[in-house]
Amino acid sequence: MSLFLGLFEAQMLVLATAIIVGRRGPAQHYLGSLLIVLCGMLTPFAIGYAGFYDRWPWLSFAPFAVPLAMGPLLYAHLNALVFDRSISRWHAALPVGQFAYQAVAFCLPLGLRWEFDREVQRPWLDPILAILLLASMVGYAAAGLRALRRHEAWLSARRADLAAARRVRAVLVGYAAIVLVRTGYLAADALIAPLSYFDMFGFYVVLALIGNYLAIEGWRQADARPNPIVEPVERDWSPIATDWLRRIKEHGWWRDPELDLAGLARRLGTNTAYLSRGLNEGLGLGFAEAINGLRVEHVAARLRDGTDADILTLALDAGFGSKATFNRVFKGRFGVTPSAFRRVSNDKNIAAPPDMQRTD
Repeated sequence: MSLFLGLFEAQMLVLATAIIVGRRGPAQHYLGSLLIVLCGMLTPFAIGYAGFYDRWPWLSFAPFAVPLAMGPLLYAHLNALVFDRSISRWHAALPVGQFAYQAVAFCLPLGLRWEFDREVQRPWLDPILAILLLASMVGYAAAGLRALRRHEAWLSARRADLAAARRVRAVLVGYAAIVLVRTGYLAADALIAPLSYFDMFGFYVVLALIGNYLAIEGWRQADARPNPIVEPVERDWSPIATDWLRRIKEHGWWRDPELDLAGLARRLGTNTAYLSRGLNEGLGLGFAEAINGLRVEHVAARLRDGTDADILTLALDAGFGSKATFNRVFKGRFGVTPSAFRRVSNDKNIAAPPDMQRTD
């Protein structure tokens, strides 16, 4: 029993770490965190069936499992996929409270821990925690279902690919299965007969299987393009986009050859949909036009100043990834090639009075 749960837990933990470390985006980070919470829920049983608590009783109350974190992390993951936004911090209140309570209990002397478990934990706190957990799981599952339906309706109205909604549905179905099985076990415990530590093995098998399904699918779909809902908001994009462009110039982010729309959105504290819309409606520019425009303006300014640096070096230093792209953007902006622009700039500098000439 320990080996079975331990193997599934190890695989889930590896995939969760890979999703968090190797992938960008809050949706992947929330999913990886959810998988780690599921691993923590498996841990007391994986080590308990192996006799760890009998041999090392001080492990009792170790804060491995924080099941009240499942619902908020699922909801955060779905919100990132569907709405491209985070959830309020108050959703973390119950999980943080549960972890803190376990951590404090774990620090008590062993004898006091056992007395607390016998007099308080089992008769009072366990039923309360079971009710809170069930309410949390059902509540967040219902909220996730509402988000899924809204996402499907939004995509269908725009005749968009429903692949993004199918990813949301797969996560929600897996979580709903956990909710249903957990509810069944709680009902059996309350209405039929109290369930022992070993009677719960079936639930944790289901948890391990569904957790690994979510981990594998999360890894496979980590690079898939999300299609979040973009609410139609009437606003004056011009000052917003102008301020974005000012910040991009001030920080020199345009020099980064690896800069993309998602990376720039994170630096500006917005999302990709709003950034793209703001640049288009506020400045009449796409992302590539805006960034490459700053790059060629920089190169042009250096050429006007009479620098004798190699043009390709200037282009690469400005963030261009290839000579062909630089030449195309430069000619589209100024109507001449960079070499011709340099010749004209040099001729103007030579013809100007000494006190008016630009210096390198």
